[in-house]
Order: sequence, then C-alpha cells, then structure tokens
Amino acid sequence: MYYISKVENNCALSVRKKRLGDFKGKEGARYHVRKRKAVEMLDFIPVYEMVGGKLKLVNELHTMWI
Repeated sequence: MYYISKVENNCALSVRKKRLGDFKGKEGARYHVRKRKAVEMLDFIPVYEMVGGKLKLVNELHTMWI
C-alpha cells in the first residue's frame, strides 16, 4: 500500500492506493509518497511529481516535524 498526499498538506490528508500506477493526480503537482500510514518524528518522506500521467521520483526529501 502507498499513502499519497499533496506536498502542501504535509501528510495530513492521504489517499491509499495499492500501486503507484493506480493514482490519478494533476499534471505537474508534487506529492509525498510513503509506505507507512503513521508518520514518525523526523521521518524523511520522498517527493514525487506527476509527469505524463505517472508519478516520477524527484531528487528531494521532506522532513516531518511532528
């Protein structure tokens, strides 16, 4: 399972998908993608961008301070 949320939401609202290909987002939008539901203190979460209808990994990580 993948938990996908917009970068602006800081993992507050997430969509659960079985495969990354099942997710349909807006072109050019950036998303946090994680495999665990719970967000821990000092988690590094990768950022993906929607390009050509698919999520592509961007060379960027965000740290979650909870």
